[in-house]
Amino acid sequence: MSELLGAVRTHPVLGRIFRFRPLAPVIAALMVFATATATAEAPTGSVVYGRIKAQDVRLSIPPTPHPVGIAVYFHGQNGGVDNRMDEPWLQALVRAGWIVASSDFHTDSWGNEASTDDTTNLIAWAEEQTGGQPIKLYVSGSMGGTVSLNAMTHAGLVPPCWYGVKPAVDLTKMQNVPGGPRIIREAFGGEVPADRNPVNTLDQLPTSTRYRMVTSPEDTWVRESENSGLLAAALQARGADASVLEVHGTHDDPSHFDVDDLLTFAAGCADEQGEVVEGGGTANASR
Repeated sequence: MSELLGAVRTHPVLGRIFRFRPLAPVIAALMVFATATATAEAPTGSVVYGRIKAQDVRLSIPPTPHPVGIAVYFHGQNGGVDNRMDEPWLQALVRAGWIVASSDFHTDSWGNEASTDDTTNLIAWAEEQTGGQPIKLYVSGSMGGTVSLNAMTHAGLVPPCWYGVKPAVDLTKMQNVPGGPRIIREAFGGEVPADRNPVNTLDQLPTSTRYRMVTSPEDTWVRESENSGLLAAALQARGADASVLEVHGTHDDPSHFDVDDLLTFAAGCADEQGEVVEGGGTANASR
């Protein structure tokens, strides 16, 4: 610090500015700057944007030449391409070496046909942009659970691992979601087709995928007993690897976004050799 102040005093311009001013404010400002610089987090790589059929798409790319693979994030109602992408929860994946991909998914799509097309387009674009990096993980939140599950059952876009935070599984039980019933009707132009409501297609979900759900019994919007509870029970009954993390609080309680739990589950997917294949199943799946 003394060397820095000495340099300031002897500078032909800065010396005149600071020569007759009290040094205490200057020292304080310099110390704040030095502290902020020392404690700043390491950069998390770069962000790439694109646009496919009127939908914004995005990749958060980690600062490593050897990424783990691609994780696709499916946002909730009222979300978009940037939803939660810059928050600590998903940034933790990027810092752990994951490429995280996202899309607008037609915003409030609730798993309609357009959102399934969006998933197909996003995956193809993400693989092209990253030189063929494999998609190993789906991460979803609330409505995004429906979007991701319908992509699996309707387009056969099956990942090795699926992580759902308060996933919406029964679209007929969303009466407590603000605007939910109206928005769902608008997304489908009327009643939800039976095969687009995941609760009716649980027996079609692949058992080769590993599943993890985060849910709260206090969530009155997407009730555990009507959604994640049914999903977990149906998968477990068919022999799938499906586990549940029970948290507490309302639908938007921060406890749902458990960084350690997400990273632990993702680490178990890092060595997966399978990747999403359109038409069902995974290619070269192994554990």
